[in-house]
Amino acid sequence: MQWIDKAVEYILIFREIAGSILRPAIPTLEWIALIVSGIFIWGSVYSIAKSEWLRSRREYYMDFLGMGDVGRWRQLRAWKQIKKRVQSHDIQNWKLAILEADKLMDDTIKTSGFRADTTDERFKQITTSFLSDAEVIQNVHKIRNRIAQEPDFVITHDQALEILRTYKKAFQDLGLVDY
Repeated sequence: MQWIDKAVEYILIFREIAGSILRPAIPTLEWIALIVSGIFIWGSVYSIAKSEWLRSRREYYMDFLGMGDVGRWRQLRAWKQIKKRVQSHDIQNWKLAILEADKLMDDTIKTSGFRADTTDERFKQITTSFLSDAEVIQNVHKIRNRIAQEPDFVITHDQALEILRTYKKAFQDLGLVDY
């Protein structure tokens, strides 16, 4: 019991000494703690905002509640990404933009009711009653296939832009892209 009293006495003495040393620094320490906390809160919010988690949660609840046209919203977001890729100076980004535009068109065709086992078969089912430039879309899909199958396939920036203009016109005809 005596050793407990001694331990408490030493702790109180330590507290007294530490308090006298730290007391003048308390306002500075409070500011440092406030700044560090702010940085951590900002970092957390920034990380969540940049991650796909928040976006996927919002889409899930919008789909669940039947609010808005989430499919169209996703397609617009994908089209913005395609436009960003084609503006770069890298041929690989141009090719990727064409591949993504073709995938977006395939998704649109699928949701419009065209059923087939392969993408090529779905593109062959497109008629002028569905899309006025059906033949042109089928031709740019063939170029997409060459891009996917031939790693050394070379495409100019003007050709990539023309292909994406074709997809854009098709998306406008279908009411997916307004601009």
